[in-house]
Amino acid sequence: MMSFLSEILNYHCPRWDEFPDIDLYMDQVVNILEKNLSIFESSYSGKIITSSMINNYVKQQVVKPPKNKKYDRVHLSYLFVVCILKRIMSISEICKGIEGILKKYDISDVYNIFCDELELALKNAFNCESDSTLSKDLPKEIRLIKTAVTSFAKLQYAHYLISESNK
Repeated sequence: MMSFLSEILNYHCPRWDEFPDIDLYMDQVVNILEKNLSIFESSYSGKIITSSMINNYVKQQVVKPPKNKKYDRVHLSYLFVVCILKRIMSISEICKGIEGILKKYDISDVYNIFCDELELALKNAFNCESDSTLSKDLPKEIRLIKTAVTSFAKLQYAHYLISESNK
């Protein structure tokens, strides 16, 4: 069994073409998302995704309603992004961000870029050697402070970019 650190450093985010090319029922969607996001479950206070959550996202117009109770790759990609980002951004901010990006880029390309960046960010965050400001020589408490304030600063920048992309 791999350690959590090893799992996170080797995490593979499913790309657009790795999602099934057929429409799926709700339980299949939940299963795919849970399987690919289970590594992050320990940082959630509950389930990462449930059928009730998906129904709420449809009601809130975060994702388009399914056709004949079936979901496609577009649904999966939206739900995957929402599951990752909902811990740090509001659903409306996520939607505005996606909306602004999709004005210029194709969803499959944007989703694959998201996956690449998520994997890179995880590697950078968990690999102290790649960040000179988080040297393993520093006490873990100081690394915690540095990581938390950097996360806050990056989040503020993300909010700024969302507001700029929707102007």
